Parts: sequence; C-alpha cells; structure tokens
Amino acid sequence: MDSTVDGSWPRQLFGPLTRCPYPRLVTGDPARWNPHTTFRELRERAPVQRVVLPGELVVWLVTGAVQARQALAEARLVHDMRRLPDPRQGFGGRRYPDDIFAVEGRHLLNSDGADHQRLRAVLTPLFSQAASLRWKPFIEQTCAHLLDGMAASDEADLIADYARPLATRVTAAMLGIATEYSPRLSALTLSLINARDPDHPQVRQDRVEVFRLWARIIGEKRRSPGDDVLTHLVRAHQRGDLSAQELTSVAWGLYSGGISPATTLIAVGAMELMRAPELRAALCEEASAADLTEELLRLASPFTVATWRFALDEVTIGDTVIPQGAVVLVSVAAANRDPQVFPDPDAVRPGRDRAAAHLAFGLRPHYCPGAPLARLQGTIALTALFTTFPGLRLAVAEAELRWHGVLVERCYDSVPVYTTSG
Repeated sequence: MDSTVDGSWPRQLFGPLTRCPYPRLVTGDPARWNPHTTFRELRERAPVQRVVLPGELVVWLVTGAVQARQALAEARLVHDMRRLPDPRQGFGGRRYPDDIFAVEGRHLLNSDGADHQRLRAVLTPLFSQAASLRWKPFIEQTCAHLLDGMAASDEADLIADYARPLATRVTAAMLGIATEYSPRLSALTLSLINARDPDHPQVRQDRVEVFRLWARIIGEKRRSPGDDVLTHLVRAHQRGDLSAQELTSVAWGLYSGGISPATTLIAVGAMELMRAPELRAALCEEASAADLTEELLRLASPFTVATWRFALDEVTIGDTVIPQGAVVLVSVAAANRDPQVFPDPDAVRPGRDRAAAHLAFGLRPHYCPGAPLARLQGTIALTALFTTFPGLRLAVAEAELRWHGVLVERCYDSVPVYTTSG
C-alpha cells in the first residue's frame, strides 16, 4: 500500500478501483475537491444514499436538510460503535481515513446515552455563554498581537500568521496548557487529524507521543492546578465523574475541536469577505457582526459532516431504509446549503430568516458545547482583521489555493494575502 502521512492520498484511494454501484465522494485531486458541488449533486440525486469514501468504506450519506435533522435526532443512530452486536459491522476492525474521533479514546464524539450525558454535564458549565465571554479580552489581545505581526510586512498568510495561531493560543489558554507544550501538541494533533492512513508507522508513533504528552500535561496540572478547563477535568476525575481514559480523551478532544474548526471558520470567512467587500460593513456593529458570523457558519460549515454514526437497528430516514449495522454520515455542510431551507444557499445573506436553523454545530443532544466560544472567536477575529486591514486581498489567484482534509478538517493549506490595498 502506498501510504502517506502528509495531506496527500495513497494512490489506491483515487477511484474507480473496483466496480461499485455507488458514487464516490471524492474524485480527482482532493486538494481541488469542491465538497459543496459534490453534496449538491448527491442531494439532487437522493437526500439519503450510499457513497464510497476514500479507503473504500461504503457509508450511508444524508445530504437533505430535513433528513439531516431527523438523522441527528435519531437515538438508534449511535456514536459508540462498540454497541453494535456484530463486530464485523461498523468499521469491521479496520481503520479508515478520518475515523479518528470514532475509534480513539472515550469522549463526547463516540459516546451515547448516560455516558454522553455524564461527560456533557462536566463540560457544559465550562463553555456556557457567560464562561466564553470571560475570554473576550484575551481573544481581542491575541488578535491584536498577531495582527501587529502581520503589519510588519505587506504580505502574510492568513492560516499560518493569524487563524491557526489564534485558535491554538485561545484553546491552550482556556485549557490551561503551558506555552512550552503548545507547538509540539499542535503539530501532533494536526498530524493525527489530517493523516490519510491511520495505520502508517509514523501516524502510530505520533499517536503514542501525543498521549504521552497529554499524560505529562495532566500530571503537571494535578500538581499545579489553576482556574482553567483542564483543572476542572482533573477534579472531575478525582470526584469519580471521569475515568482516567475519559480525562485524557476529553482533554484531547477539546483541544482538537478548538484548534481545527475555528481555523477553518476564520479562513473561509475571510475569503468570503474578500470576495464581497460590501459585506464588511456588517462588522461595524456588534449585532450585525454576530449575524454575519452566523451566516458564515452556515456557509462555511467547518466540519463537512457530523460525527460518525452506526445503525443500532434498522432506521428509516426520510423515505430511505438504512439497515442495521450500517455506517451513517450526516453532511451538515450539505444540509446548510439545501435550497428547500435556505433560498439562494450559496449567497452570503446575514440575518436570514432561517439562519438559526443551520446545523454547523450539530443538533441536541450532541450539539457542540463550544458553540458560544466559536461564535465569539469568529466574530472578534474577523472584525479585528478587516478593521486593521481594510484593504486585505488575496496575493495569489484563488484557483491556486489548495485544501486538505475531507471529513474532519477541511481547510486551506495557506491563504497568502496582501495587507494593503493594491
């Protein structure tokens, strides 16, 4: 097998490799893949259907907005693959690209029922609206510091110089991770998230290293607690509310979920505002800026799909019967551009009547607990960016930009920009 650990795909993942009656989700160069075009074509064909993912895994994909809401609320579509009665079902003991949050550790994204409620009860107070607002000054200061650095040159990279370090610093500060650990922890986390072959020796080595690093971070937090999320998780473990595995897994999940989607939201949001400069006027007032962020969340959908689900029983979604044991993915990106819910879905229209209906953060009971912080961070970041650089523009043709990831992190590799008007 031609395995890779960077953003490229093993050669055998480019279809068609076998005769298969189902469409392939990704064809051609993944760095040029347009998921929104693919999802639109699939939704027009059928809102629920089987597709082939990279790695040759056949899954049921939900792309219609109505069907997505039904699937996200369906208790028989479980997140914990261990609940399937036959071990040959689900992933069948194999590893696949982007399966990381289904198979690694025990956390919110692969738990159900009472276990999920217990984990969520620990986290919910830590990420409430009020708790998130405490971090507004830190986010603003971090944005200002990063933008000062960008101002030192006429050219910068929105990913490397702004979106990624902002998301990483805010997440690390909230969790209470010492600055010395952040560079390596970020590199290892992104390596695991973006690995195309989970069984590659380098990926296995990175997996071991990242959890050893978490053990060191958590050990130090036990000895030197603070007023931060990780200290609260350690105390929850000491009370018996979290197991040792859950403590590490939840911390790692929060870190991963903090640095990845925020980067995508800021980068894709900035791209939309560079394409349509007239939209930047919405950033002048807090209320309209929040409306703009909400619309960008709908349009960008930092995750193309919700977390993996597995059919515990036979389930009917819309008019389609999904068999017991099937793997199911709900495309929130497709649902968020369904014209039956969002007229002219590809246009940026802040204040849409149905803006609150978007599914970028999922749906209860698995609604993202970090949603208030994501909204706040995105609004502050975009407002600060275009206030500081009103003439911000791409430094390359948009067609030259490349993407990485499919299901977990779908983001630009880099976004070169000029910080001054041409």
